Amino acid sequence: MTTQAFLDETWGEVSTGGGADALDNALPQSGPGFYCKSTGRQYGRRETLRAVTAIAAEWQRRHPSGPRMGITDISLRGGGPMSPHKSHQRGTDVDIRPVRNDGKEEPVNYTMPVYSRQLTQELVDLIRGNPVLQVSRVFFNDPQVKGVSPLSGHHDHMHVSFTTTPATGGSFPAAGGSYVPSAPSMQAPPMQPAPMQAAPGGGAQNVRLGTIHATRPDGTRFTYQFTSDDLVWTARFIVGEAGGRDNADNRAVIWAMINLYGLIRHRQYPTFHGFLRAYSTPLQASLKNWGAARRHMHKPEFVKTGATYPPPAPPGIPVGQLRQFLKLQSTAWAALPQPARNLATTALTGAIPNPIGNATQFASTAVYFRDRHGRLPTDAQWTKFTQDYARGQRWQWIGQRAGLNQRNNAFFIEDRFSKLPAGAVRVQRP
Repeated sequence: MTTQAFLDETWGEVSTGGGADALDNALPQSGPGFYCKSTGRQYGRRETLRAVTAIAAEWQRRHPSGPRMGITDISLRGGGPMSPHKSHQRGTDVDIRPVRNDGKEEPVNYTMPVYSRQLTQELVDLIRGNPVLQVSRVFFNDPQVKGVSPLSGHHDHMHVSFTTTPATGGSFPAAGGSYVPSAPSMQAPPMQPAPMQAAPGGGAQNVRLGTIHATRPDGTRFTYQFTSDDLVWTARFIVGEAGGRDNADNRAVIWAMINLYGLIRHRQYPTFHGFLRAYSTPLQASLKNWGAARRHMHKPEFVKTGATYPPPAPPGIPVGQLRQFLKLQSTAWAALPQPARNLATTALTGAIPNPIGNATQFASTAVYFRDRHGRLPTDAQWTKFTQDYARGQRWQWIGQRAGLNQRNNAFFIEDRFSKLPAGAVRVQRP
């Protein structure tokens, strides 16, 4: 199944394949307030990239004449070891050049006459005070710059380690002042959701559905009764993400969605279909991804809401969604393809055995290998690459499972769920 990595806050171009934390998104070579030194080494978690682009946009607002912020290394696609670094494996570490005083966008170290301590300190303050993600540490060797720690080899770049924890403030620190929290507005204004429709008589409302029972990592239990809305939106999800097909791979992905919702995502989304709509680009009322909107904004099938995306998006990108996706969102149950309805019904009535255990993540590791090496892997190479990828993400690969072709999508259990009992999430039949 082609998938859109789940995030509450999305960044950049739409990317297919991979689970929630898969490193399949990269910074472009340049953007508002930043440039990249090279290609292929700027893949990261979407939250990380969003934080970087927000910092860069604020830097450009304060320094419209430049120089821009220089990005060198983040991670390779899919994560894992990246020479010469010991870190930079999970898409959360970003190397940024210090700022020069001559306006040039070239390398510099803090001992050179063209190094600007004042501008570099300002950049560190923006990094530390960004309203997107908390920062755990910044390594840089200038002893007169505040907010950094020394580390061998860091004369000519700052190593910024972002956490995965959202920042508590809502705005950047004022120039020359302190960080002023405010309520953030980080998402695009939504369009009105398409109403759930079902065919009268024999429609989705007439299907008796199952109940999720989950044992959460803290030992507490979560129970959720599937609804007819969940059924219709699950079928739409299957159409939008997998062409409406009912097969073993897509059944496994639906189970990953059920696991993820039962174990953790219900805390953000009170309904299963609300979770699916946030996860899936075709089901979003308006594209949360400003990069996708920019790509489609001049097409006649792009339906605009009248609003524009807030920073870090460039000014003037209209909020909207593709017409065919809006049509899918309003397609009645009876008009959806029969295989999609069959898969949705069997999944939400508890009639599909769980083939992946407590896995909540999936990624196209064969594609990641091909992107890195220019060829498809042998079975042995793919197995080793998948195991290494899992370690880099702090996940555990579930291993080969009968009936699943995991070269399409390999499935993983997050370390935080690894000690849960088998079958921590189940669907009780009605």
